[in-house]
Formats: sequence, C-alpha cells, structure tokens
Amino acid sequence: MKILMIISIFVIIFAWEAPQLLRKKEIRELVVFSFLLLIGLALGIFSVVRAFI
Repeated sequence: MKILMIISIFVIIFAWEAPQLLRKKEIRELVVFSFLLLIGLALGIFSVVRAFI
C-alpha cells in the first residue's frame, strides 16, 4: 500500500510538471527533473522495503 502511494505521488508530480516544461521547450530541465524523479522514486521504494525487512 505504501509503495503504491509513493508511486502515485511521483506520477502526479511528474504529470503536473512535465507538460509545463515541454510547453516552455526546456528539454534539459525535463531530463534533469526526470532523472531526479527516478532517483527519488527508487529511494522511496527502497526505504519502504527496508522498513519491512
């Protein structure tokens, strides 16, 4: 349940920010934002899994 909540929060944030960056044609910022989003998602899931172990 927690993992699903973490994933949904990251998807909502990405869905909110990505179209704004695409409209402004800021591809470099979009790539950096996507990279940081993936790192945050991985760390969030890792911390939840580690809490269960």
